[in-house]
Amino acid sequence: MDADNTDIEIIVGMYRQRKFADALQETNSRLKVHPGSSQLYNIQGMINIALKQDDEAILSFNNAVKRDASHASAHYNLGVLLRRKGRFKESVESYKKAIHTKPDYVQAHNNLGTLLKDQGKYKEAIDCFKKAVKLKPNHYTAYYNMGLTYLNLSDNKEATSAFKKAVDIQPNHTLSLNSLAEVLHLTGKTNDAIEILRKIIKIKPDFDKAYFNLSLMKLIFSNFKEGWQQYEYRWKVKPFREVKWPFAREEMWNNEEGKRVSLWKEQGIGDEIIFLGLVPEAKERSQSLAVYIDPRLVPLCERSMPGIKFFGDTKEFEKQAFDYHMPMGSLPRLFRSDIKDFDRTAHGYLKADKLRVDILRREMGLEDKRVIGISWKSIRSLTTSKKSMMLKDFGMMFKGMDVVLLNLQYGDVQEEIDEFTQATGIEILQCESVDNREDLDGLAALIELCDLVVSTSNITIHLAGALGKETWVLLPYVANFWWLLDRTDSIWYPALRLYRQKTLDDWGGVLSNINKDLQKKFGE
Repeated sequence: MDADNTDIEIIVGMYRQRKFADALQETNSRLKVHPGSSQLYNIQGMINIALKQDDEAILSFNNAVKRDASHASAHYNLGVLLRRKGRFKESVESYKKAIHTKPDYVQAHNNLGTLLKDQGKYKEAIDCFKKAVKLKPNHYTAYYNMGLTYLNLSDNKEATSAFKKAVDIQPNHTLSLNSLAEVLHLTGKTNDAIEILRKIIKIKPDFDKAYFNLSLMKLIFSNFKEGWQQYEYRWKVKPFREVKWPFAREEMWNNEEGKRVSLWKEQGIGDEIIFLGLVPEAKERSQSLAVYIDPRLVPLCERSMPGIKFFGDTKEFEKQAFDYHMPMGSLPRLFRSDIKDFDRTAHGYLKADKLRVDILRREMGLEDKRVIGISWKSIRSLTTSKKSMMLKDFGMMFKGMDVVLLNLQYGDVQEEIDEFTQATGIEILQCESVDNREDLDGLAALIELCDLVVSTSNITIHLAGALGKETWVLLPYVANFWWLLDRTDSIWYPALRLYRQKTLDDWGGVLSNINKDLQKKFGE
């Protein structure tokens, strides 16, 4: 037997007044009289959540649906809580039961969609969002979530459409506006994206992600002074804000001269390598300099930059006495505020182990051979699909050329290479003694023995550029801000030549242009 409406209204009134302890006491009292009331158990669960008693709440919602399997709200609430607890499979089932019981449960459709999206079930997720907006055409949050899902599918057209619908419904929805700006930038409409970001800042001056995105777009347009200043907003957005700083933030270096300075790594290996190009200038301004980097880079850096202490171990690094510290990504703010400042970057500021280069050349029988080092994909970024190629397409550039192709791709790619060789007859030499991912000093030696490196945008090209090795880079239509717009050269690495897509997702023109230049350089 369920509780009467009066009982429910009294408890709900207490809940709304945030008298949670009183509400729980009253609910428990009523349950003694109405032990079969699914409504009371559902309310009990909501009160438990308000009191941060999640385990008790789960028990309450389970009691609710045991007593009434058609209680859609209890199934939904259970789904929300189970997701919060990381019990995703159970959460999915709860949402589905809520929808089965109440097919027009809009929020259940939306929440199920977000959960499926996070699990990588993008098409199923989109179906959920479509059902949500069919039931409630002004559900801008569902359109926003739909846009995010289309982005995961690299469907920029549909993502743009979904974000625009969200904004049409709710013009001041900053999350939709920000995502719309991001996808417009990805499709080459960066000026439009900038205008939207400026609109966001007017609507919500404390929207940190907009400032950060604006910094990236200012940098791509070579507005370095403002761009690097706003780049500091990265620490207020994911994933940067989750990074544990090794030192107190109030001790940040601001280019004070003659001080003991500690620099520490951030972001990925490629970013670290770029920032390392500015470390010699930091040394000139410092009394002493200690740098914490990925341990894989330590041998290279110690060889290349004598007089600087490099650490791959946080405990040893944090023992160093210092006056100021700084994350390495803040160095450009101090040393690269104008395009002319990049003239100071050393050409080939990292040095490979010459002895190891000679040994590897002999081991692989590469004396008197023309060697092209190749790498064709990134395995880290969310934009991997845009930056990467299939070997079967990439490798055909070299068909018929009298050169040795040397694999510089990191990760387990042997099967991919074997399939390519079997299909094309083009051999790619593998160095068995070097792990291209873990042994970056060895990878540097392999790069050094090459006559040319040809690669998509990944760690390989950063390392090659820092070594001063001639490198041809295949870039997507909209590349990372490091590469600016339209340039065929790199301001960070003078040895790089950039080949850009002229049309979104079209590598054909890039491959054709590189092939022509390869014929000029290596053709008979």
